[in-house]
Amino acid sequence: MIKMKRYYFLLLLIGLSLACRNKETKNVEVKTKTFMVDADTILIDTLLISEKDTAFVIKPKVEQDPSLQEKKVFEINVLFSNKKWPTLNFKEAIGADLYLVKDLDGDNRPELLLRPEWFSSCWASINLFSIKDNAWKLVKKGSMYYCADEYPLAKRIEEKESKYYLITDSLADDKFIINKNEIKF
Repeated sequence: MIKMKRYYFLLLLIGLSLACRNKETKNVEVKTKTFMVDADTILIDTLLISEKDTAFVIKPKVEQDPSLQEKKVFEINVLFSNKKWPTLNFKEAIGADLYLVKDLDGDNRPELLLRPEWFSSCWASINLFSIKDNAWKLVKKGSMYYCADEYPLAKRIEEKESKYYLITDSLADDKFIINKNEIKF
């Protein structure tokens, strides 16, 4: 039995060395931030933003914050499983809904839509970010009517012929209106 385990271990080592010998490696510079998280005051949301990429939204635990009325600034930080993407810091938010779109500006990098969560109101900003100089840069900002939490941002984006559209809703003269606007630079 021991000889059999050694034999399997030897086969595993040979297999690994054969699999790795023709692989080319590249050095990639990765800049990350370290966050100390206090579980009493901070929450982390995990959002799947594509088949391979996950975002981690580090946000304040506002219902547990006794200084809520005194606090003037709320902010979130978003870390990504893709280490080539920098951390995103966003002020005036207590959470976020994210959507990763394909390259819109021709730089072979995806862009990111961020809808910040806030305390109240059905109006929300919608922010388009692009990676420029190894940082997320806000390139376009708009607003949307957003009162139905059962329809997250991912269900409000439509892709058609390599273009993206944001679907928003509003109420005017007691009629429910749906708007569809192209997302572009």
